[in-house]
Formats: sequence, C-alpha cells, structure tokens
Amino acid sequence: MKVAILNLRKINFTSRDKCHKDFSEQEDLGDFADNWEGSKIREAIRNHMYPQFILDDNSSKKLPSYITSIEDVFVPNLQSLGQGSYRGASMSRNTQYLELLAKNGVNTIIDLVGFRKLQEACEEKNLKYYKYEVPFDYWSNPIFISNTELIANKKIELAKYNLTKTEFDEQLDYYKKKVKRKRAEFMEKFVGLTNIINKGHFYIGCELGEYRTPNILALNSYFNPNWQGKKMPPTDDFIYILMKNMYKNMTEFDKQKLGFTEKFEQNLRKKLNINNERY
Repeated sequence: MKVAILNLRKINFTSRDKCHKDFSEQEDLGDFADNWEGSKIREAIRNHMYPQFILDDNSSKKLPSYITSIEDVFVPNLQSLGQGSYRGASMSRNTQYLELLAKNGVNTIIDLVGFRKLQEACEEKNLKYYKYEVPFDYWSNPIFISNTELIANKKIELAKYNLTKTEFDEQLDYYKKKVKRKRAEFMEKFVGLTNIINKGHFYIGCELGEYRTPNILALNSYFNPNWQGKKMPPTDDFIYILMKNMYKNMTEFDKQKLGFTEKFEQNLRKKLNINNERY
C-alpha cells in the first residue's frame, strides 16, 4: 500500500537526507518500511499529521474531489520550479496524480527514465509525454570529457595492438570522428529538451526525483539562456568539471541553437571558472 499525506505544506520533502530516520525507533508500517519514504511517513505520525488517504500501488484508486493540488499528496522531492512547472519523483506508480498536475497547469510530462506505463497514462489523460532518457552512463558521454583525456586514453588502448603507423593513425582518426558524432547527437537531444523546458508548464522526474532530476535541471540552469524559472545547482562537485568540459566541447552551432548571447556566455564562463585561455 502507498500512503499519501494531504497536508504537505507543513513538511519539506525536498531533501533525502532529512528523510532518513532510524527505523528501529519508529512504528512498523509493514512492507512500506523498506524505503526512505516510509521514514517520512513515520515522522508525520509522530508529529500527529496522520495519513488521510490510502493509494493502491496500481494507481487504480481515484482521487477524491477535495484534493485539488499536487501539493496535497505525497510526492518525493516535489518542488515548484516556477513557470508553472514542477520537479519530483516519477508519476509512473501514481498516475492518478497526473490529473492534479493538469489542474495545476502542467501540460507536459518529461520522463528521465522512459516508463512505458507513464507514457500510456499521459496519452490517456491528454498530457504531452516527452522522454529524455538519462542512462547510468549519461555522464560518460564524450561531451563531458576533454579531448586531451580522450585521445590519450585511446592512444594507450591502440598501443596494445601490433598496428602499423598508418593503421594507428586511421584508427585514431576514426575514433575522433566517432567522438564528434556522439557529441553532436548529445547536443541535438539536449537542445530539444531545453526547447520543451522553455515552454514551461511541465513536470520533470526520474524514479525518485533524487539525482538525475536535479542534475539535468542543473545542466539546463547553466546552459539554457532562455530559462526564467528556478535555477538548480548540481548535486555533486564533480559535475562542475563535467560541465566545464561540456562548454569547451560545444561548437558555435551548439551555442547558437541554445540561444547563447555574448553576455550569457561571459557569465557562464565565470560560473564555470573558465579563463580566457584558448582551448
């Protein structure tokens, strides 16, 4: 069973660290005790904010008419982004919440995982569905890795084989073209995402809305000149390094497609701590 708290305005669900509690000190909630959401429910019980609405995992139960806002139900990491938009955990397990998002002005669901059930539910409720899948190797894309590192690693790999100089150079040239192609493909998809985000009125989420969601929103905050909503910092310091490499690997065409202006680019370089050196 899933438990939804109605009075969400009294509780902050945006930090996973705040949700971790010692299960042994709290009441037993059965099977629901196995995830971090359960600890927040127990905290609500201790504070006398009792669960008032029970939802089945299959999302088959309809919402009562007096629930009118997405903030009236339990959504992990729910946060308003401005521009009529929200971020949080995926609605794939609670698809009945989609009608609340629609009532709150949301018209597009951005899915960072690619849940088939969520896509079908969006189609049934006349919501636009946009998949921007973020796999586990997302940050390993060559757009986030410097040319120096990529080429050095590839040379070490090719040195293991008994290649002639001509064969070595041909393999290295092929690899450079492959890297260029992968970067172009990445930027094409990222530009498509920013175009959707710039329209506002979206809900974006991964499985728990915990890591992929804020980090993708951080990329958007740094590289999307037209986003006027809430700015999101990355969750880990190493992502700053990856974003610096991303900027250096972008082509002028990429910047043009994203809508870079001279002022925006200067500010971006300052935020990424990039000097005026050639690269």
